[in-house]
Parts: sequence; structure tokens; C-alpha cells
Amino acid sequence: MPPDDPAAECVRPRRGRPRDATIDDRVLRAAVDELAGRGVGGFSVNSVAARAGVAKRGIYARWATRDDLVLAALGTLAAGLVPPRTGSLREDLLRLAPLVDAVFTEPRMSILARCLAELPRYPGLYEAFRRESVDRCAAAVQDAFHDARRRGEIRSDLDTDLAAAAFLGALLTRQAFGRQAFGRPRAGSGGPGGPGGPGGPSDEPGEQPPGAVTAYHRRLVEFSLAAARGAGQAFGPA
Repeated sequence: MPPDDPAAECVRPRRGRPRDATIDDRVLRAAVDELAGRGVGGFSVNSVAARAGVAKRGIYARWATRDDLVLAALGTLAAGLVPPRTGSLREDLLRLAPLVDAVFTEPRMSILARCLAELPRYPGLYEAFRRESVDRCAAAVQDAFHDARRRGEIRSDLDTDLAAAAFLGALLTRQAFGRQAFGRPRAGSGGPGGPGGPGGPSDEPGEQPPGAVTAYHRRLVEFSLAAARGAGQAFGPA
């Protein structure tokens, strides 16, 4: 059989061990945990290797520098939110609220806190994380308000950027300080079958599947709609 015959390649044994396809995922998850716990300033490739259970040389074979690994880990946290554009501000916000909640959970919350503290020292490393997580969420909510104003659904003089910031801020504050503090309506504030009332949707942790619209989301959306429409004014369909 000629030495360059393709059939010879099929039967010729390969040298060395096959590449472990799980190493990349393990290393990136470990790097995210390292960032959440220690930030960029304390980020250690040695620690990542220990967390992932891989040799440090295996990490450097995939990411040439420490900063390359940091950027790759931050890139796994991209939010991927897009404006729902249902034609209704209420429906847009109801769809966005649980998605934003899902973004601002661990480890993103810890990394966001690190980002705010370390941004002056590592602006380049955190820029992509901020853009793909925080800015993407803000843009999706802003677009929902912008579209509603264009449809005549809310008052024409509404500061839509501020309205979006207030909506995001309410969700972010609740995640940062706990649902027990910000997630429950006052006693008697929910009527029968309404949010927070008997028969209404529950907002207790663990009682809703991930991504579900909770009573708190509905309260926040109705509050935002009332503020966006203004008292005593008639607008288009909700």
C-alpha cells in the first residue's frame, strides 16, 4: 500500500492521548468563580487550575495569557437579551422582567460588584462584560419604552431612558438586597385573585420556576405603566 494512500491513514494508530473536550468548560466555569470571589486584581491562574482540576500548562495551551482567560470567562456571561416587541408595553415588560432577573443572579452580581470597584484599574477587561450584560439589559428595556412612546401608548414627554433605568433599578435592588425585603406587597395590598392576594401568583422563593413572571414583576410593570401614562390621560391600548 503506498505510504500516501488515504486508507493507510485510517488504520494508522494516532499518537498521544485524545484532547479532553470538557477541559474548556471546566476552566471557564472555574475562572468565573475566581472572578466572582477575587476579581481581576486577585485572579490567579494557579487557583483556576486547582478549581478546575487541570494542569496550568493545559490552561496556557488554550489561553496564552491571564488576561485572555479573564476575557473568555467574562464572555460566557453575555446576557443575550433582545427587545420582545410584542406591540404592548405591558407584555414587553412582563417578558423582560424575569429575563433581567435571570441575568442579575450569581455569579454576575458578585462580578458586577467587583466591576464597579475595579473599573478604574481594569477598564478594558470589564468593558465587554458591562456591555454584554448590563448595557444589553438596559438597551432592551429602553427599546420597549421607546417603542411604546412611538405608538402613543405612553405620554410623549416621558424620559424613556430614566423610565428604563427605574425599571432596571427596581429589579437590580431586589436582587442585591433580597426578595424578602423588596418582593412582598404590604398586608392587604393584593385583592382576591390579584397579585399578593389569596389565589394570586406567589412570589415566595422557590415557588416559581426560573424565568416565570412573579407577583413582584406584575406589580412593578403596573407601577411603571401608571407612571409612564400619567394621571388622567388617555392613551392607546396597553
